Formats: sequence, structure tokens, C-alpha cells
Amino acid sequence: MGSVSGMLAQMRALIGTGEYPPGSNSNKVTDWYGFDDAWCDMTVSYAAAHSDNLGAVCGKFAYTVAHANAFKAKGRWHYGLGGIRPGDIVFFDWDGSRTIGRIDHVGVVEAVHSNGTITTIEGNTSDKCQRRSRNSACVVGYGRPGYGDASPLPPTDGILRKGSKGAAVKTLQKNLNTVMKSGLVVDGDFGSATDTAVRAFQKKYGLTVDGQYGPASAAVMKSALKGGTKPTPPAPRPPAAGKLTVDGEFGPATCAAMHRALNKHGAKLSVDGSFGPLTKKALQGYLKVTADGVVGPNTVKALQKKVGSGVDGKWGADTTRHLQTALNAGTF
Repeated sequence: MGSVSGMLAQMRALIGTGEYPPGSNSNKVTDWYGFDDAWCDMTVSYAAAHSDNLGAVCGKFAYTVAHANAFKAKGRWHYGLGGIRPGDIVFFDWDGSRTIGRIDHVGVVEAVHSNGTITTIEGNTSDKCQRRSRNSACVVGYGRPGYGDASPLPPTDGILRKGSKGAAVKTLQKNLNTVMKSGLVVDGDFGSATDTAVRAFQKKYGLTVDGQYGPASAAVMKSALKGGTKPTPPAPRPPAAGKLTVDGEFGPATCAAMHRALNKHGAKLSVDGSFGPLTKKALQGYLKVTADGVVGPNTVKALQKKVGSGVDGKWGADTTRHLQTALNAGTF
């Protein structure tokens, strides 16, 4: 069995790995896995396989939901960020639902910070393997791989339920008194009265009524304390608008600039710097090619004609430089 340091070394070695062309889901990770598709979890599998950790991460996965469920089945799953450590496999839902069935993305934790954020290394983020800074807004939970030097999991699985004790229960009781007028004694002991109050809260807000206060209930509680009735989807943090550096690097700033340009043509994209399926289809619609979400040679040739680069169907640095120049000039 491998180690945390070995897993992180393999993930760091993948930083900068991209797609050829961008949007194609084709690179050495997908070649190794055996098919071209969304490759964030393939990246985790690749790094694990190359550091003697494939068994530690529960096996080879491309589907994030199945991977999270595998950790859960082995008793190695924790909801939320509490107790997270470097080397953990962290799973995200961009809609903020906090449910395993809606997980969109995955990465490996590189560092944990005192301000509640984590540094991750993620494959298939803006079509590359890159470092990201994340907070709890979109985190569903994490799996603790069975590395040879793994720390034990936290004593709880991130869910408050009957029998739980401590400061988190006190906060829950205070919040239930505020939102539901429950009249609970704020003693940090999740007993029958708190269980009844949690179930009443869950029923009122359309949640699964099970008396277990997990990420989904916490997301609704956060909204309820502000007068809302549903979780507030996390707002994207787009790269700032401004003149692009013409460097041939198709990163978040260039992608966000393209979002803004496509929105002027009616695309209605979220400006988040991510080159996802909606962006690809919007680009194809603008270029008047088949909008199938796969950026292949026909799409690239149409883009190259539009921006005035060489037309060879391969999206490289020259194509991106011409795109950046056109975005700066407002001609895209």
C-alpha cells in the first residue's frame, strides 16, 4: 500500500496536464483509463494507480457518485469538511445540494488552512489539472483513503443525530430555537427534544424527515436563518474582466472573457471561467457548427476561421493567441 506523500506527488506531477484539443477530453489520463470522457475522477485513479494507492482509494473510477458511494460502503466517508486532511478525496456539487447522488466533481486535498479553505489538485478543471482553492460552499464530503500512513477518520461522520454531543449541537439547538421557536434547552446534548425539533424543521422545509442533521439540512438552515426556504446556490467567482494577456494559455481568464463575449450574442452563460458542456455548445452555436458539446476538428476549424489563425483543426497555443487577440479587440 502506498502513502499520502506518494499520492500527492503523483497529483502534483499531473498539474498542467490539459486536453488536445481543449474540450476533447483526450489526454494521457483518459488514454490510460481507456476512454475519452469527463476525467476528474480518472485523474484520481491515475495518480492512485501510479503511487500504489488504487486499493486505498477504493478502486478505479470515472463516475464520482459511484466513487463516493464506494467510500461510504467501506466506512471511509465523511460529510462536510470537518477533520479533512491532505490526501483526502473531496467531492463537490456545484448546486450546493450536499447529496452524494448529485456530485459533479472531485479532487485531492493538498493542504488545509485555518480560514476554513482547502487547496486541492483537480483534473478536468477548465480542461486541465490545476490547483484550486475551495471552501465548504460546494463540498458534499470526502473519502479518507486507506493509505499505509492514513490518519483515522474523525469520530463522527459529519452528521448530528440522537446521541451527538458538543458545540455543534449547541449551535443547532440555538438555530432551531430561532427558526422554529422550538424552546430547546441549549445544552449540546442531542436528545429526544432536539430530535423532534429537527424532524419538524425537515418536514417544514421539504427535506427527508429522518432526524439526522447533515449537509442538506444545514444548507437549508443557513438559508432559513436569512428568511429563505431553500438552499442558496453558491455564486461563481469569475476572473475579473479586463484585457487578456496574449500568451496562448487557455485558462479561466480567457474562458471567462469568452463567456462574456458569447453572452453578448445571447448565450446566457454563467461567467465562471469553466469550459463546461454549456459553454462548448454555446461556442458551437455561435460558430454555426453542430452543437454536440464535443470540441472536435470541425469546431476548432470554425473557431480558427473566426479568429484568423491557421486552419488545421488542432486547438493549440496559436489558436488561443488569436482568440485572445479577438476577445481583446471585441471582434469575437
